[in-house]
Amino acid sequence: MKIPCEYCGQMIPETAQTCPHCGAANSKVKRTAYGVPRTIEELRVYCQRHNLPLQDMRVFLGEDYRGAKAFGIYRDERTGNFVVYKNKADGSRAVRYEGNDEAYAVNELYMKINERVSEQKRQMGAKGVKGAKASDRASKILIRCLKYQVIIWSLVVVMLAVGWFAAGPSGGYYSYRNNTYYYDTSCWYEWDDYDEEWSPTQVDRELEKNADDYYQSGSWRSGYEVGDFTESSWYSEKEWASDDWDYDYDWDSGDSWDSGYDDWDSDW
Repeated sequence: MKIPCEYCGQMIPETAQTCPHCGAANSKVKRTAYGVPRTIEELRVYCQRHNLPLQDMRVFLGEDYRGAKAFGIYRDERTGNFVVYKNKADGSRAVRYEGNDEAYAVNELYMKINERVSEQKRQMGAKGVKGAKASDRASKILIRCLKYQVIIWSLVVVMLAVGWFAAGPSGGYYSYRNNTYYYDTSCWYEWDDYDEEWSPTQVDRELEKNADDYYQSGSWRSGYEVGDFTESSWYSEKEWASDDWDYDYDWDSGDSWDSGYDDWDSDW
């Protein structure tokens, strides 16, 4: 949804902190928009799905990391508060947010990650990194694929030799202990009756190991007392992901995330 900027009148996204046209602050910014991660676990899954190299980015989710040059979020077990922080170059800490609103805390770090991803891409493009690395990256990909093929075929031979071949759960709906789950690609989701929405979750080993025993169907049916997963943000995120969050962007492990635009001496 878009709203008019209070200063220049141009229409801007309600989730934008500043107007992209005039740069003025958006006092009516919506911190928790549809599809934006609202929990630390959702942010973790979101970053995994977008192939973000969190270690290279110096981003720590669910961890009170004390080293220099880092962004992170965790829940303080003593107070129950969620803490969003930045560790500066000298190791000192600036707390961006501390409170009981997990969605707000997660959104603060989410927006910072988004900002850094956008700037990283801009800098890489400006320096012609993609062109310079094209042949090198192609070679790396070819070598990587060959290694993976050798590993995969070795595993297949071993598993066939012992008469067992492991298959992941089928995509679709599962009913387990009076709860409804959905498996999509590599993640489990659970239906929350209170919030009436799907959210990433970890399932019991029994469901993970014997998924076929609890399988319902691959598509939503009117008799299910849950929402249609295909209408959730988790299912559609590949389609609505912005350019700043390129779903399958190939981040090279050699790319530097400390190329000068991160001011590690500032509070944020």
